[in-house]
Amino acid sequence: MTPVLVSVDKAGDLKIGARKCRLYKKDEVVKVAKKYGINTEKKTVQQLCGAIKGKAKNSMNNVPVAKLYPEAAKKRAAAKKRAEKKALDKKIAANFMRNMTVKIPAPRPKPRSPSPAAVARARANVKNMIDKRVSYMNATGQRMINQASPRAVMRIARELRRLR
Repeated sequence: MTPVLVSVDKAGDLKIGARKCRLYKKDEVVKVAKKYGINTEKKTVQQLCGAIKGKAKNSMNNVPVAKLYPEAAKKRAAAKKRAEKKALDKKIAANFMRNMTVKIPAPRPKPRSPSPAAVARARANVKNMIDKRVSYMNATGQRMINQASPRAVMRIARELRRLR
């Protein structure tokens, strides 16, 4: 009997070569069935595939590769073990480095305080604007500007500049 690559995949479907048995034409499946000594008269492709599957499970084709080639299986297992150990070592090193390093936040710049000359100019500008505008002519506005902090004065000056 000439060997034909027949296997059963994870889903339990019979495969002849690389394709599923049910995808072959009947005459191709009949050739494989005759090699396995199956009576092919008046049988459908599905019945033939089922019969081949029953014979194939008992044949040599489904012997695990590790049993056929033990040296290659040992080498492959050793290589897989080395790769797993290397990946584990890399993960341990990454965790160690992450735990050893301390993240220092970037320093925030100090807020700039306006220069005294700029504050004086802003106060003068605000006083001039208040004098020019009729709606701001009350006396409380003058006192409020003189008593305001430099930042408040600059803010008022900016707001008045936007209104122009």
